Amino acid sequence: MRMSTMFKAGEFFVRLRVQGERPKLTIWNQKGTKIISEFISSTTPTFWVQIAKLTSQDVVDQVQSLLENEK
Repeated sequence: MRMSTMFKAGEFFVRLRVQGERPKLTIWNQKGTKIISEFISSTTPTFWVQIAKLTSQDVVDQVQSLLENEK
């Protein structure tokens, strides 16, 4: 499965790329600075809490929704 999605969530630009079993999440702030670039194949609740702290809960909700839809 291959998917690449890019969207704006609040003040952040988010790219979710899925190639096989290794989804990769990349997030930039409004100035274009990359603040997160992580493979997210095995996430824990703590991972999502940290992403929300660095970005927003809206970003987390949208990414989780995309991942769920791809299953």
